[in-house]
Amino acid sequence: MRIFSLDTSFSFLNFSVIEDGKLTFLCYLDNSKKTLENLPKVLSDYYIKPQDYHAYAVSIGVGYITSVRIGITFIKSWAYLFKKPVVGYENLYIMARYTQVSFPKVPCLKVSNTIFYRVIKEDTMSRIKVGEYTTEGNVISLKAHNVKGSTVILEFFPFSAYGGLYAYEKLSSGFSGDDPLFLEPIYVVKE
Repeated sequence: MRIFSLDTSFSFLNFSVIEDGKLTFLCYLDNSKKTLENLPKVLSDYYIKPQDYHAYAVSIGVGYITSVRIGITFIKSWAYLFKKPVVGYENLYIMARYTQVSFPKVPCLKVSNTIFYRVIKEDTMSRIKVGEYTTEGNVISLKAHNVKGSTVILEFFPFSAYGGLYAYEKLSSGFSGDDPLFLEPIYVVKE
């Protein structure tokens, strides 16, 4: 199974190709161009054709809402047009799932000046929270986000690669994919 995975959550463009459960290609592009300007050109430059894939995966956030919506719309369109399955993935969950530290895990991402996080224990996961985060457990963040109190700081985390692996696992276990018409970004409001 060949999966194309796209993450447009932040100021960088990140996509991957997963083949039979293995990462075979990773593109990470961080420039001053907007997602909608970057995406068609970069995909063309790398000869990415939607019909060459069996399924798609896409980040549904958290992140910059406009960029996330563009990525989701792009992939939803491919899934609908080519009648192929799509799996949406949440980047906080993906960070926790693929970062090998003990529970509880507290993945944190900074969007502008706002921190979004979850508290994930072995058998439970909190809703997405905004603002002050707990320092109980392993606080996981990205170096570029400069989240104070982090116990695990990831230099680089390719969301599209891990999201693609997650999609491969789900589809291989019999999941038929998310309904592309209902795949939406994560909207979180501060309480």
